[in-house]
Amino acid sequence: MSKPAKPEKRVRLRFGKHGGVSGIDEPMRRDLSACALIGSTLWTASDEATSVERLITRDGDTFEEHVSFDLVSFFDFPAGPDNEIDIEGLDVDDGYLWIVGSHGLTRKKPARHETDAEAALERLTVIKRDPNRFFFGRVPLVPEGHPEDGIWRPVQHPDGGSDGCREAACIKMKNGGSALSRAVAEDEQLAPFLGVPCKENGFDVEGLAVRGRRVYLGLRGPVLRGWALILELRVVRGKSGRLKLEKIGPNGARFRKHFLDLDGLGIRELARFDDDLLILAGPTMDLDGPVALYRWPGALEIDQPDVVPHDRLKHLLDLPVGDGVDHPEGIALLAVEDDAQRLLIVNDSPAEDRLYGDGTSIDADVFAVSHRQFKNA
Repeated sequence: MSKPAKPEKRVRLRFGKHGGVSGIDEPMRRDLSACALIGSTLWTASDEATSVERLITRDGDTFEEHVSFDLVSFFDFPAGPDNEIDIEGLDVDDGYLWIVGSHGLTRKKPARHETDAEAALERLTVIKRDPNRFFFGRVPLVPEGHPEDGIWRPVQHPDGGSDGCREAACIKMKNGGSALSRAVAEDEQLAPFLGVPCKENGFDVEGLAVRGRRVYLGLRGPVLRGWALILELRVVRGKSGRLKLEKIGPNGARFRKHFLDLDGLGIRELARFDDDLLILAGPTMDLDGPVALYRWPGALEIDQPDVVPHDRLKHLLDLPVGDGVDHPEGIALLAVEDDAQRLLIVNDSPAEDRLYGDGTSIDADVFAVSHRQFKNA
């Protein structure tokens, strides 16, 4: 790994008071898990909530005018409205905001300074399955105000609910799982990891990128013998309110597997860049780092399962991480200026120097990657 890159600047994300956001006990700014940008609208989410958050920028330096949209207004969740979805991926494509939960199990961990051995062992024994975490769906977006303002809001039925219209829809969730987890359960390589908790190399979705009907899910885990995984899905509309996964893989599988050599790291986020995928890679386990950004050239043009060795990937940046703080979790493409692509990075567990005294605002990093660096990395 090379020396971590330095951000070109920081931008302010100004959230509103979090008291009205379902499921949030701590300030929203401390648990950001994903982001996506369209026009002047930045979408982000907390892994502790059932909502997506909208911020607007007028100058590119501050994102504010926070509005929270609770997904409970659009979908029926199997564990009810008060249990988190653990949103780990967002993307915007073809007039939809796409959202995915982790699809993973959790294990309680001892408190940081736990001294009671019995209490610690009891925590480590508990493995939890939250059915809401198996969510994967999309919500239509419509302009708010003048379209040229670049401000968007989610709606259930932008076309008035007529037959054949765009509508909010998700894959089927049932019996503590989903159509995706059932498909994974039929895969001999991945099925054993469905019963292993997140952050222990268990099955854990943490990246999302969409183009047309093709959906790419980046897995934090499992990492198999040092190889990370991207699952490619083909998503079609089913009956009202439902999405279906087409059979696109070998032997009728409902996904394709792409294995990537990311120096032993798992995938923490995905983003589209032309026909390429940008991959934010970090530890599968509950560790601080390293964290790196890669480009997979031509990823969106591949139409068969692939194994991608290190020399077919372009290493762009190593990102700074802190000691127990500043874990990069989300990436969004900003404007191109001076022949360089700007990238917005949001962090989970932010360091105190990112936090403002208002109790709601936080700084995110902007990195500049030159087009020459993209080409020659």
